[in-house]
Amino acid sequence: MNVVAESERLARLRALPLSPALQAMAEGRLPHPQLWRCHSGTPFYVYRGAQAPAGPPLIPLWDWSDWVLGVRERSDGLEFVRFDIEAPDLAECLARTEAGLWARLFDALYEDDLALEELDAIARAVDYRHWPLQLQSRETAEPHWRSGATHAQWLQAWTAAIDAQTPAD
Repeated sequence: MNVVAESERLARLRALPLSPALQAMAEGRLPHPQLWRCHSGTPFYVYRGAQAPAGPPLIPLWDWSDWVLGVRERSDGLEFVRFDIEAPDLAECLARTEAGLWARLFDALYEDDLALEELDAIARAVDYRHWPLQLQSRETAEPHWRSGATHAQWLQAWTAAIDAQTPAD
């Protein structure tokens, strides 16, 4: 299997340039209570028979319903991926930096209709400094969205912009 051994997972994650908040979530501790909305538990599926996508070894972060969220080390940096346990070959690169991953997670949290004050508190708890700009960008773009595909295009472009701004460690 193309997954870092469960016994090595946390040590491998600690060796990566990840924030204390992301490390905590990988360990099953939520830096803010509302983060349960994008985290249903520490990795289970990939250590109990689910296949992982092809590519560099996956270091699982956590499960999110039937999805696995993980990080892979590539020659040009990190890659945060998500895949459905029923379709591991359809893995999606969410972001190339942790800040890009937070952009994706904050989009999901916004879609859950959390109050803006709550989202601000979560951003402070995880030190996601791009949240105010993300909210502004979304509020500007949203009236022009014609479909879910338009939203997905905006999110992909926003994440790529965050990834491009974030220095590689």
